Order: sequence, then structure tokens, then C-alpha cells
Amino acid sequence: MPKILTPEEILCFRNRMCDHALTSFAKHGVEGISLRGLAADLSCSRTTPYRYFKNKADILAALRQREFGRIADKLEGALLQQSDSSKQLHALFRAYLQFAISYPDSYRVMYSVAQPDSDHYPELEAAIVRSGAPMRQVIVALVAAGKMYGEPVKICYLLWAGLHGLISLHLAQLLGNKHELEELAAVMVSSLTSAISTESD
Repeated sequence: MPKILTPEEILCFRNRMCDHALTSFAKHGVEGISLRGLAADLSCSRTTPYRYFKNKADILAALRQREFGRIADKLEGALLQQSDSSKQLHALFRAYLQFAISYPDSYRVMYSVAQPDSDHYPELEAAIVRSGAPMRQVIVALVAAGKMYGEPVKICYLLWAGLHGLISLHLAQLLGNKHELEELAAVMVSSLTSAISTESD
């Protein structure tokens, strides 16, 4: 009879599986992830992973949910360190950039993996929405205060797309070193925010 696991033990093992799935993804992409392969990595029976995940899509969703939750933690923390909305925006960009630099494999699995059955994973969808909430909150505040003009949702997409583009080029090793990425990101953020700001320099 299988051992009855506590919620803490279940969470711990699921996290270990996610750790190994991320390692496999970093080495071989999505095709490198399999429940049998994870069983071998964890030195457990072939059937054990199926107690936690039904299939590859399940573990990918769990992994992506965890990583979106991690970046959300970082962004929410950055938001709390500043009280001025303009400074909060720059703090969010720095935190987002630092996460991508520090955890490139996490960033890739978050944004490069298609999850066509995402409706089946409401917790993943909630984590994605949560990760974008800090920027939306700040942009809404800036527009409401008259410091920016435009539709907040469109502004968020514009700023995020610019930063994501730089990060993607960096991860593809097309931009040089980390410091060059940080300098380019600072210039880009400053230029874009100035273009939609209502305040003169």
C-alpha cells in the first residue's frame, strides 16, 4: 500500500520534480522532459511521478506556475521598496531584468513554452496575471495622476515588449555581456517612459 503523504511532503516532491524538469528543459528543451526521465533523475519507481502529475503538460504547467510565482514575488517586493510611482516603475524594470539575468532557464520556460490547454490550468493563469499586476498597478496610478497619458493596458504591453525584446536578444547571446544589457535597458525604459510622460524633463 502506498505511503500516505502529508501536504508538505507532496509539495516538496513536486518541487523536486519541477527542479529536475527545469534542468532537463535547460539541456534539451521541452522534448527533454518526460515523467520516466524524471523518475530516473529522482531514483524512484517509474510510476511514482504519476502520483503527482498526469502527463508532461501537467508538470510543465506546474513548473511555469512556480516560476511566474517567483517573478511575481520579486516584483511585488520591488514595489514595496518605493512609494513614488515613477520610482516604483523603474524598480520593477530592474527587478524584472535581474530575474531574467539570474534565472535565464526559468525565464525561457515561462515565455517560450506554448501551453495550448491553458484553460485546464487556472492556477497557472492566475500566476501569470499576478506577475503582471505590479506594472499594471503602477501604470494605472501614473495615468490617474496625470504623469502619463494613454491607455494603461497598452502602455504596459509597450514597456513590457521592449524589455522582453532586449532580454530575448541577450539570452540568444546577441547583445554582449550583462552590463551592456543593463545599460540598453536603462536607455530604453527612459526613452519609452519619456515619450509617454506628460512631465517635461
